[in-house]
Amino acid sequence: MRTGFEQPGGLLTVSSPFGDNDLLLDAVEGSEGISELFKFNLHMRSGSTNLSAATVVGKSMTVTLDVTGGTTRYITGMVSRFIQSGFDQDFATYEAEVVPMLWLLTLSRDRKIYQAKSVADIVKAVLGDFSITFDDKLTQTYDPVDYIVQYDETAFDFICRLMEQAGIFYFFTFSSSAHTMVLGDASSNFTDCAGAAAVRFFPRTGMNNPIDTVSRFAHENTIAVKKATVNDYDFINPSTSLEGTHSAAGGSGAVYEFATGHLAAAAATAIAQLRVEASQVNAEVLRGDSFCYPFSAGTKFTLSEHFVTALNAAFVLRRVHHTARDDMYTNSFEAFPVTVPFRPPVQTARPRAVGCETALVVGPSGEEIWTDKYGRIKVQFPWDRDGAKDDKSSTWMRVAQSVAGKGFGALFLPRVGQEVVITYLNGDPERPLVTGCVYNGENATPAELPANQTQTIMRTWSSKQGAAGNELRFEDKKDSEQLYLHAQKDMLTEIENALTTTVKKGAEIHTLQEGDRTVDVQKGKEVHNVKATREVAVTGDETHTNAAKFTHKVTGDYALTIDGKLTITVTGDISIKSSAAVTEESGTTYGITAGTALTAKAGTALTNESGTDFTNKAGTKMVNQAAVQMDNKAPVINSKADATQTVEAGAMLTLKGAMAKVN
Repeated sequence: MRTGFEQPGGLLTVSSPFGDNDLLLDAVEGSEGISELFKFNLHMRSGSTNLSAATVVGKSMTVTLDVTGGTTRYITGMVSRFIQSGFDQDFATYEAEVVPMLWLLTLSRDRKIYQAKSVADIVKAVLGDFSITFDDKLTQTYDPVDYIVQYDETAFDFICRLMEQAGIFYFFTFSSSAHTMVLGDASSNFTDCAGAAAVRFFPRTGMNNPIDTVSRFAHENTIAVKKATVNDYDFINPSTSLEGTHSAAGGSGAVYEFATGHLAAAAATAIAQLRVEASQVNAEVLRGDSFCYPFSAGTKFTLSEHFVTALNAAFVLRRVHHTARDDMYTNSFEAFPVTVPFRPPVQTARPRAVGCETALVVGPSGEEIWTDKYGRIKVQFPWDRDGAKDDKSSTWMRVAQSVAGKGFGALFLPRVGQEVVITYLNGDPERPLVTGCVYNGENATPAELPANQTQTIMRTWSSKQGAAGNELRFEDKKDSEQLYLHAQKDMLTEIENALTTTVKKGAEIHTLQEGDRTVDVQKGKEVHNVKATREVAVTGDETHTNAAKFTHKVTGDYALTIDGKLTITVTGDISIKSSAAVTEESGTTYGITAGTALTAKAGTALTNESGTDFTNKAGTKMVNQAAVQMDNKAPVINSKADATQTVEAGAMLTLKGAMAKVN
């Protein structure tokens, strides 16, 4: 192999980690474009056959295009591939592929959550994570977005998707030692092409063309989209229209896009404008060939001397394809009028979440339930490596309920620590919806299975730090069917109209283990119908209070047994009436006291009988009277007056005895 050579000082030279003279650059070919990764293929020779790829792959390499009398042009990038392609008598041949550092993002695939950050901030954060040198030339203000997810997509696709949606573009600038990614969103970001800001139209003549000339300039017009309409849905304001429309002066057709993530109609109009501008940039395209080696994507030039007067104007280079070999250089390019706003095409597909996945319900430390006024919860996905399983792990997520109406419906809130099922609206990972819960090895079922497989259970849990909860359980085992209802503390039942409870067979048992029981019939009546016997047992006192009448009717016998005293106090009259005999009996004394008069009356006979003494006593006067005859009979009868006693008969008075004494 040939040794001791040096790179000639011609058009092409290369600088690499091998050293200035270890490689000779024979040719370079490649492309660069706005919102595109550049790629250049280098064809080189070396006197060494053992140049190690490890020395250069992943490292920087610079191509220098140096034209006498012109501006030096650099193409600096990272070597993504290095090939020893062959050899001849003097040299080994090598090839290298040079790309931007941004290309490394195509090798990184991840799932990652970003919250309350703007698209611009997220893009810059990702670039920072990969140590990408960039120049922020953004002119617009980008509002924070509640929830953005990188979902099974490369970091490159992720930031491209965000930039395309927001109308942000990028291109690269080069120096002798580095390249810089420029972020832009306005026509002012396109600066004059250094060394080729003004060029001439000069068709090929078969001779060498000057380096400031364009040899071909084709003017292409295409029908582009005229109108775009975007729309979305905000559950907080479901009746508010979020539709926005924008139309261009020319073009045809209309596109409609739903779920663009905006929350106001004004934002929808701005997004629709971005979509129209992304299409309209293709309506007028200039394609050409030139010898202007400084041409670089993202710069602008002014053309003169074209035979079509209207084309002597300013244009922005969108794409440039460079070809250089030995001392010859040409390029082909694509440009658009500088008056046309540039927006990158929306071509990076949104990731789609197929099916469902599960996540863990999370919240702040010490909280068992974490929700907002809409019943939303937060979760930690098992794939999320950044989340701390707290209230910052995700956005608020709505929870599907069996019924959800205006002031009515079901409300079951998954609690911290539960595993829930996540479904994505329209398959969009940035629109999660909790649609269910599942048990796992740590959260067991409320009944042991399969032993209790016939049971259907709804059991809640007291919070905070509860040990049990409310429960509704259905047992469907044949011949053991049961409905079980348990209130961990209070149970309140409110019925607007009627309550009917029917027990067809068996027993009804109410057990109040401790506390009071109150039945309050505020309006209406209470009826108890018992066809068999009824027993009421009260171990303490019992009080009956009636504000009005009290009627107790017994069809058969009535027995009242009292172990202690019986006291009846009546403010009015007492009437006791029996169709048969009435018997009152006292084991000791029996007293009847009347405040004024006491009357004892019998239809036929009245008998007052005493085992020993019998006394009739009046405070002033006592009258014993019979309509026909009155008999006082005893072995001894004493009739005595302290003062005067009168014995008088209307007809005849008879005093008779074995011995009569009148004194």
